[in-house]
Amino acid sequence: MKKTFALIVLSVMLLSIFSNIFAQSPTFEKVKNVLTNGAGFTENDLALLEKGEIIVKELKTGSEGEVAFSGVIMLNAPRDVVFDAFRRAVEKQRKEVSEQRGIFRSPPTLADLKKLTIDKSEIGSLKDCKDGDCSWSLSSAMIEKFNALDWTAAAADEKAEKLIREIMVENTANYMKDGDSALMDYNDDPEPLIVADEQKSLLDGLLWIEEFAPEFKEYVRDYPKKKLDGIEELTTWEKVGVGFKSVIINTHTILYKKDDNAEIPQGLSISKQIYANHYFHSSMSLTGIISFPQAAKTFKTYVFFVSHSRAGALTGTMGKLARVAVDGEAENKLTEVLSDTKKYTAYGLSNSQEDLPEESNNSLVKRIFLNKYFIGVIVLLITIGLVLIFTRRKPKK
Repeated sequence: MKKTFALIVLSVMLLSIFSNIFAQSPTFEKVKNVLTNGAGFTENDLALLEKGEIIVKELKTGSEGEVAFSGVIMLNAPRDVVFDAFRRAVEKQRKEVSEQRGIFRSPPTLADLKKLTIDKSEIGSLKDCKDGDCSWSLSSAMIEKFNALDWTAAAADEKAEKLIREIMVENTANYMKDGDSALMDYNDDPEPLIVADEQKSLLDGLLWIEEFAPEFKEYVRDYPKKKLDGIEELTTWEKVGVGFKSVIINTHTILYKKDDNAEIPQGLSISKQIYANHYFHSSMSLTGIISFPQAAKTFKTYVFFVSHSRAGALTGTMGKLARVAVDGEAENKLTEVLSDTKKYTAYGLSNSQEDLPEESNNSLVKRIFLNKYFIGVIVLLITIGLVLIFTRRKPKK
């Protein structure tokens, strides 16, 4: 039954993605304006972009612990070839850090987390949780549930692990029903973190979406109250290795397409973190593809990516010092992903199968949705890893 459900979902996504999606009507002048005014591109940057060079810019933010980057590349290839190349580039990076992953159905159940394993040391760290002082990102109510456990009982670890899974399912279900306002707030530090405020702040600061699809921004902001044609979405969980810990991240990815019979194919996809048990306060990324038809049935396709991530490890005196190293490495990582996109696009155009194994349609679509958001996570993983090395200490979060 579970496999049947997954195949139905993936088949619907396959038809949506590869049947003339991404249709809106931007102009190149509008693209230039966003790059210039929003991302700080110079005329020289734009000239290099037209020559096929990769341009990556760090974005200014109003948050001390925030890392934000924008990357753009232009490729002389059809949209679908570029889309698949970008997916492969992200997958290459993901293999280095991803331990486990899966999908939340709607409504989510404990069965969705069947493949998730939780380290014994992680479970044990919950014994000492107090309101305002906990190694996990949790609300006061959730911390109280762990405090109520009898940790001396023989099955204490099993009960705690079950409670972890229940908390993730409950948080995801609440979000699916009532949106950002239903997400748990974090009270593991002396200063509480209001997750809904974090989400609003990140969305308001996101490039491209207001200029190219304000209706999409409204949909994301008011999810799930608003309705919008051309939406595909998926909620996932991922376990990744970061420094001294394994981090569990729950993410909602939304793909927007609008077929108004325009000549310029365009599409936008937002991925937003709805929970992470360590390090990541909040994270949101946007990926877009705009393809301009040229003469002789050729194309100029632009891939743009914007990522905003906030982490407690980047605040304070040591965090500020670490930014010097962090910013450079995060920029290098994004450049590497776009460089691989360029390489895989060339493979796709030449029909080369070197280093490109065959995949079934269902596998392809599943990987697209599971990987689309992950470039933002990759950038933040580099950030956290460097902070840990630079500060030479083991932070609790």
